[in-house]
Amino acid sequence: MRGVYALVFIFILLVGCASTTRTPIHQIVKSDVVRTKIVLLENGNVEFAYQKAAVREFEAQLLKKPVTFAIRSTLSGKEIDFVLVTRKEVQRINSASPEEIVKLGQESDINTLIVLEPLKVDFHEGSFKRGEEFCVTRRAKVLVGAKVFETNTGNLIFGGVYDGEAKARQCSKGIRRTDELPSKDALILKALKRSAIKFAGEFWSSL
Repeated sequence: MRGVYALVFIFILLVGCASTTRTPIHQIVKSDVVRTKIVLLENGNVEFAYQKAAVREFEAQLLKKPVTFAIRSTLSGKEIDFVLVTRKEVQRINSASPEEIVKLGQESDINTLIVLEPLKVDFHEGSFKRGEEFCVTRRAKVLVGAKVFETNTGNLIFGGVYDGEAKARQCSKGIRRTDELPSKDALILKALKRSAIKFAGEFWSSL
């Protein structure tokens, strides 16, 4: 009996955290199948290679079904099917107007659309002395805007700015060494992954 109470408590906790007064996506689109894809709203201040990488990282994290979602679905008896439409080339859009959202929804047969806009990609390398050691540090920080729309009317469901950060340090005696440090691109990808994880968690809890 104690185990049953524990499961009920977990279920209440998960549902409470998931809802946070937000109407579930499947109720908004009136379907137990949430079908979506990610498109890129380009930002001229960010290298395009990193913008494409952001799309791929967000796609990869969305395809990982969280354990919390599986438990919630099992306990509630209602599982929402999630379909992510991907394509070889990143699809770019010029605006996120309601008309454009509706048009894209009709073209791709989707009921939601995720618009991604990488806002900032920063990389910094510095060094300092620590006793007899010479230390080199690298840090990458990203900010990615992500908005989820329903494609029947083009209305916004939810959105936000998701940050990610990655750091690394290498210290050696007497000389400056960086041979064991991840590259600039590797750190930026790691930061993008962390921002994607934050978005994916919010998206899955909103289904």
